[in-house]
Amino acid sequence: LGTVGALLVKRVSGGSRGIQRDFREVQGEMIEQYKGYEIKVYWSSIEKGYIFCVFSKDGEGILESVPYFYEENAVLGAREFIDRLLERKGD
Repeated sequence: LGTVGALLVKRVSGGSRGIQRDFREVQGEMIEQYKGYEIKVYWSSIEKGYIFCVFSKDGEGILESVPYFYEENAVLGAREFIDRLLERKGD
């Protein structure tokens, strides 16, 4: 089962805009702009892992992931999800 295939899709809220491919750390969250989408990665003490959320350009929540053991894997999973989303859209 691939990274994207292992994702649990649910609605999330919030989001903000930023510069393409920019990232920053805000109160324990890693925030990155990737191909017009915002990625937020944070540690979940409930899930005992790193979770990523993907937001649209308008700040609408698109996806929240299952937990990842390493933060780097969560970031890569988010980028892979966005790449596949864009492939499906034909962008």
